[in-house]
Amino acid sequence: MSTIVACSTPFGSSGIAVVRLSGNNSHGIVSSLVGFSKKKKHNSPKLYTLLDSDGFAFDEAVINFLFGPNTYTGEDLVEINLHGNPVIIQKTISLCCFLGAEIAAGGEFTRRAYMNNKLDVSQAEAVASLISSKSLLGAKLSYKNLSGSLLENILSVKDRIISVIGQLEFNLDISEEDLQPNLIKNSLKEVDSVIKKISSAINSFKSVNILTSGASVVIAGPTNAGKSTLFNTLLEKERAIVSDIAGTTRDVIENTININGIPFVLKDTAGIRKTKGSVEKMGIKKSAEEILSADLVLYLGTPGSVLSSENNNVIYVFNKKDILGEKQNYDISISALKGTNISKLKKLILSRVSSDFSDSSFIITSERQSLCLEKSLQSLSVAKKSLKDSTELELIVEDLNSSLSFLDEITNKTTKDDILDSVFSSFCVGK
Repeated sequence: MSTIVACSTPFGSSGIAVVRLSGNNSHGIVSSLVGFSKKKKHNSPKLYTLLDSDGFAFDEAVINFLFGPNTYTGEDLVEINLHGNPVIIQKTISLCCFLGAEIAAGGEFTRRAYMNNKLDVSQAEAVASLISSKSLLGAKLSYKNLSGSLLENILSVKDRIISVIGQLEFNLDISEEDLQPNLIKNSLKEVDSVIKKISSAINSFKSVNILTSGASVVIAGPTNAGKSTLFNTLLEKERAIVSDIAGTTRDVIENTININGIPFVLKDTAGIRKTKGSVEKMGIKKSAEEILSADLVLYLGTPGSVLSSENNNVIYVFNKKDILGEKQNYDISISALKGTNISKLKKLILSRVSSDFSDSSFIITSERQSLCLEKSLQSLSVAKKSLKDSTELELIVEDLNSSLSFLDEITNKTTKDDILDSVFSSFCVGK
């Protein structure tokens, strides 16, 4: 494979930036870049001078030469820690390319780690989730999967399904009796247990996704309800224009806040009312779309209204408590202008979006993983029904194999040897 190069730190000026190379020629390319060709030691960072093509120095860097397979990618790898000037970074990468490297595609370092069996698919996805996580707890969950937690859970589930398949196939191919004692009963018990475990992981995905990606919270309601004032109060800065004129907010305005370590994308929407203005109508249409797709709606209007009822997760907020006093039938009464009960509102927001989250060991952090588990669950449910109805064992085995194939998309493939190992593992040593 070719030698690749890329800057592993965000673009822009900084104290330090890291340029990485991976591939068979990475050590040779960097040796030419520093004018030093002596034998390098593994993982022994040293200070070197970076030389331009004319031999003149343009920076100094701490460079670490790493030898495969004991690297992230499994290949020879070099990390160049240089000053974070974009001009110097680009010059370094250009020289590496001149000396034989190629610009890495997005995710190519992790792709090579996967290709060289340093990571499985679930761990590779955990890397992306860890990098993009918007909360500390989300980062911890992603790191857990990077360390092999998801792989361990998937393999455990697969082993249990394989065990059932092995027993059923043993009965079909080897056993001289019609059915082994308690075969159906034990198989049903094992399949049902696996279904519960997978269902739990799927059900917690939405809450886990909020921890890693953030929750969308829409402030909606009629005109002059104080939506923009509440938006500014929650942000603790003047972000949205506030006035007494109805229909001031025409478009969706958004910003991010953090409540107890969890990020929330807060959206201020146009006031809902009947209007003839084409621009305001477009704003109201956008409001309706945002309400439908939101993780949570803060509705500053009468409980049970048509628009707010289109999203099941709604907090009915009565604003202007300082002027109009308390109101019944609302989830909370506040004064956005005076800041009354805002801390209580934040706690209510937090409880509504995180109520489904349970800190279990079986955590999934991507939509793709969730879909794979859902498809696997569908096949398991069919197999469970067939076991209850005592239909043909061949069909049950087929459904169980189908469920395994969807789990294989999350981690390593199941082979025929895995099934055979399960069949014969219970035999006596001398049999």
